Amino acid sequence: MKKLEDKRTWQEKKAGIQGDVAISVVISALVFISSYLFLPIDTSHLKELPDRLALTISCLFVSSFSVLMGIYLVGQIRGNSNAIDPVNGGAENLVDVRNRILRNTTEQFILHVMAMLTLTLFLEGTSMKVIPILSGIFLIARVIYQFGYMSSPMKRGYGFGSTFFPTILVYAYCTFCIVTKLMKIYFV
Repeated sequence: MKKLEDKRTWQEKKAGIQGDVAISVVISALVFISSYLFLPIDTSHLKELPDRLALTISCLFVSSFSVLMGIYLVGQIRGNSNAIDPVNGGAENLVDVRNRILRNTTEQFILHVMAMLTLTLFLEGTSMKVIPILSGIFLIARVIYQFGYMSSPMKRGYGFGSTFFPTILVYAYCTFCIVTKLMKIYFV
């Protein structure tokens, strides 16, 4: 079956991806707020840092399933084609898209891990429920990204935006907390 050629200009393609990303930001924000307000997650007992880190590490373990899924999808093709030999098999094109998905998922996961571990340092026990919520959003969005990308690379924007922008917001919050703490230590 031959793929249909996308005759849109790069500007039209870019606008489509930006639209998907914008929708993902809005939906992710709504899911986050609704989950925070209505899911019965009680983290008030997590008063000590080791307890908070234990929850975060457990949630990151769940988030890591997105990387495992990417590895599986590459292995599925490699194990059943000439791509099994990545140097001399002459079939690397068969795993190109799945390798791109895996690479981006791994990059996103590394940022997600750093953001979540750093966020744990600044949250009180009662606020720690954001950790499982962010992990859930990350995992679901990465699955959406993988299936969207595999159906058409132009459909990757929603899943990308739903993982990247929450991570960037956590980075911004943590940066603010770090700068504020440093200001108090060195300038007050």
